[in-house]
Amino acid sequence: MRAIIFDLDQTLVDSQHIEHLRRSRQWSIAYQKIPTILAYDGINEILSVTRDNGIKLAIVSSSPSSYVRRVVRHFGWLFDCTVCYHDTNQHKPHPAPFIEAVNRLKIAAGDCWAIGDTPEDIIAARAAGMYAVAALWGSLDRGSLKDAKPDSIFETVTSFYKAIYDCLLYN
Repeated sequence: MRAIIFDLDQTLVDSQHIEHLRRSRQWSIAYQKIPTILAYDGINEILSVTRDNGIKLAIVSSSPSSYVRRVVRHFGWLFDCTVCYHDTNQHKPHPAPFIEAVNRLKIAAGDCWAIGDTPEDIIAARAAGMYAVAALWGSLDRGSLKDAKPDSIFETVTSFYKAIYDCLLYN
């Protein structure tokens, strides 16, 4: 693993309470609510240990870049790249956003883990040739996420952290 590509909402952060604003494209109100969004416990540690070990980090999100930038800035996170809604003509479940991310990261898709909370994340990552990881901790439809047949499924951020740590330790 040389990179991890994260979905943003319901994978890195719990933003379910503003989902209705995002879906209805009420972005100015959603931006005001960013301080009420919480990062899942353990996410900061995952971002820290991966960065400290030279793993590149990216976000692929179906939200606009202005929203993603504001959320990332709110948490003080550093990502090597973000690929957002307007960055590609095709969107998840199409692999185009993930392919754009690995092109920006300058790595092979096969060297990348992609983690998300929806079947679209899994379908797109697999189609791009990545190791597809399901984040059940934030998924609003766990059954459909499992049915997408991810390469790995993690119930908790802690179990995902352990898998990353083991991968770093034994590779």
